[in-house]
Amino acid sequence: MATQHPLPAVVTVEETGSTQQDLLAAAVDEQRWPHLSGIRALRQTSGRGRAGRTWETDRLAALTVSLVLRPALPVQRWPWLPLLTGVAVVDALAAAGAPAALKWPNDVVLPARSEAPGWGRRRKVGGILAEVLPGGRGVVVGLGLNLDGEPPVAWATTLAAHGCRVPAEDLLDAVRARLSTLLASDPDGWREVVAQRCVTIGARVRVQLPGGREAGGTAVGLDEVGALVVEDADGGRTAVTAGDVEHLRTAPEGR
Repeated sequence: MATQHPLPAVVTVEETGSTQQDLLAAAVDEQRWPHLSGIRALRQTSGRGRAGRTWETDRLAALTVSLVLRPALPVQRWPWLPLLTGVAVVDALAAAGAPAALKWPNDVVLPARSEAPGWGRRRKVGGILAEVLPGGRGVVVGLGLNLDGEPPVAWATTLAAHGCRVPAEDLLDAVRARLSTLLASDPDGWREVVAQRCVTIGARVRVQLPGGREAGGTAVGLDEVGALVVEDADGGRTAVTAGDVEHLRTAPEGR
């Protein structure tokens, strides 16, 4: 039986602009910031999402944390890291009684009774942002989860609104423990692990790409690097990567 090693510390600060920016600057020191260490902020004033979008938490209680990942993996496997982080979050929330799922490429969602444009009967409860450290010495993964309060947009929600009030510290411990296990597992099984938790697969989607281009069709699966495979009405297939997607929305017919 493999020995379970204790996880390194996560430093908690009262307030910062962005845990992501702080850790990207600090984690060049590999000895001080080992695999799965990180920075958590009790209040974050300048949070970021993908493509430079802002993430507001002024009216929310939120878990805001960034972790450095230094897995013994070839760089070609790194696109799976934010997806596996999403799996870890979904599994931790499931254990806490919240039926979360992944919305490719970086959203954690909970079910809703009503439709929201582009989201179907789902609402965003969290997001994930992954950025490579200078020199390729690892990946910093930022995680934001809405715990309680008033989301600033109609397509967002909180864990408390779904009856889940797990303490942020316990949730973070569960996410890191699950992520540690996933990263040590067989990479050949990652596609299935992610697909099982991804509600985007099987849904009709509209994908906005750089330059005003758009792809639409049914999301039929993931390829070997975690890109979303979209099949159009003529049977043609396009693999879109997270780095190329500006927006992905569920079409009205999808759920």
